[in-house]
Amino acid sequence: MTHDSSRRAFLKVLAAGGAMCGAASGWTASCGSPCHAADGAADGSGSGLDRRAVEAELRRRADGFKPQRRLVVDYYRIGRKLAYPLPRTSLEVPDVLVPGIPSYPWSTWLSWALEERILALGWAAEWFQEDGLRAAAAADLTALTAWPHYGKSLDSAHLGRILWTAVTRWKWVADELRRKLREACRRHVEARRPAADRLPNTALSKENLLRRKTPHAGLHNIGLINTVGDALLAVAAQHPAAPALDAQLTALFGAVLELRATGFSEGVAYDGYVLDFIADWLSTLPATDRSRILEHPSLEHFLDQSSMLSAPGAAEQVAEIGDVEPREMPFHLSAQAKLLSLCGGAPRVWHLARCRLDWFRADGLAALRSAQGELSGQAPPAGALDAHYATVLRTGWEQDDLAVAVSCTNSPMGHLPSDNGTLVLGTRGKWLIADPGYQQYAKGDEREFTVGPAAHNAPLVNGTAQNQKQPRRLVLEEIGTRLWRVAIDLTACYPPAASLTQLVRHVWLSDKNLVVVADQMAGKSPLQATYHWHGHAGCAWWIEANWALLAVDGVPLWLASPQAPLSGANLHRLPGSRGQLSLVCPLANAGPVVWWVFVLGERRPDLQADADGRQIRILDRTFAV
Repeated sequence: MTHDSSRRAFLKVLAAGGAMCGAASGWTASCGSPCHAADGAADGSGSGLDRRAVEAELRRRADGFKPQRRLVVDYYRIGRKLAYPLPRTSLEVPDVLVPGIPSYPWSTWLSWALEERILALGWAAEWFQEDGLRAAAAADLTALTAWPHYGKSLDSAHLGRILWTAVTRWKWVADELRRKLREACRRHVEARRPAADRLPNTALSKENLLRRKTPHAGLHNIGLINTVGDALLAVAAQHPAAPALDAQLTALFGAVLELRATGFSEGVAYDGYVLDFIADWLSTLPATDRSRILEHPSLEHFLDQSSMLSAPGAAEQVAEIGDVEPREMPFHLSAQAKLLSLCGGAPRVWHLARCRLDWFRADGLAALRSAQGELSGQAPPAGALDAHYATVLRTGWEQDDLAVAVSCTNSPMGHLPSDNGTLVLGTRGKWLIADPGYQQYAKGDEREFTVGPAAHNAPLVNGTAQNQKQPRRLVLEEIGTRLWRVAIDLTACYPPAASLTQLVRHVWLSDKNLVVVADQMAGKSPLQATYHWHGHAGCAWWIEANWALLAVDGVPLWLASPQAPLSGANLHRLPGSRGQLSLVCPLANAGPVVWWVFVLGERRPDLQADADGRQIRILDRTFAV
């Protein structure tokens, strides 16, 4: 066994940096995953603001943790699962080899899993006042206070947040244990001081940060989260560094909020990860100090992403556009739950009440239980929506509604790849047309499937994928009764090798059963386009009469293109697939318009296309480019 060492080698694997996060599953089947509760749990789809339901979910989770002697951590991004002995006495991590990553940050996932375990036990002890729960939580906390060090990256932040929570939030903690915890906070923040000193000094304002040539370079999730961890530790230890750290965070997160107006984002998962820590920090500030952040208009972008990108009928199942992990990274839900007590808001209440409780982390459940005031909300308007790094067309929010989310981002951050125009299509709680999802870090076929040229459904043009994030949204609008449209110019997203002079993706949503896609393209020479349509991993497929059928849980979706003859030869399971089958369609002499239609229904409809390829008619509607 070895201690976690420098992460520099690992970061080379990531094109633009960013945090690595993983789910940690429980040791016993009765507990399930401490990141998102058990797969076999009682129905968690009821109101997230029902206090009794929140307590029951945390109780179920804590009862599963209490007898455990091993902490199982699922390193799903590299295909490894490890069982650490409990209680943990240090950040000692395994010497297991990961191909292509000589120094893997094992302790990030370990700290994430340990935080979920301790917070579930600790909050259950606080609420239910039972000796067994207190003893289990106290054993883990006592061991934690004696650790020689608490890490240097995200492990530092998560472990610091455990210590802060125990010192400042739990009344059940005995005086001697609280003294040890506070001393551990002091040791930890003192050890972190060199790192804190490398941050911008207290005189550096948001305005100075924004004047930098590349202000985003110092604002990605790892640095922000680490700084919050330091600030929480300083509060718990009553350390004199607290004011300086507060000033640094005010400048750093203030700059994030300003940059969001011009496209800065890391996607709903990582944006939510940052906000989850920021919300804890905000709770430590006087109301006047936190108001400048809570009242910033860009703060609502985070809620927009969480709600607008949710699957119809499954609010927690956000669209996997970019490096997004709905089940493994529910931090955005915890963040919104914590904001309830700080700034309320009917849309926030409405959204959280629709999310499964067994997808919340323990601190999110604690925040839901402590929410005061308005506990009901009203659905916001559906239709054509700006989700900031994506656009969304949706008929509504319920199971029988239909939604299509389309990537549209110029963000320089690495967790949002060059996938503009890629779309996912959802109904009945699932995204039937999907993207591969989170990127696999370990070298091999799965990594190629998640980040390679076939990963997305914007077309490869002359064998060339996008390599720039320079989309131009042309329209996002309602154009008729139950009819919405978005058009995005993708021309500048492709390199010169594509020989493009124009590529505009038009997407229409018509009522609850039809999505139409038209790729309007032209080039300096005849264009060849290749499409990769990935289905939900649970979908069964059938191909007949130039139509493909996807079916899952009794929901049938037909897709076709008047330019693409389809047969079984087009259906592939690509190397590295996580279960998805893909319809792969190479088209010679593509253009001037390539049409694709997606129809919900038992029968395939009649599809008519004009001879010049610029107009189609389907389900009594005409679409033209």
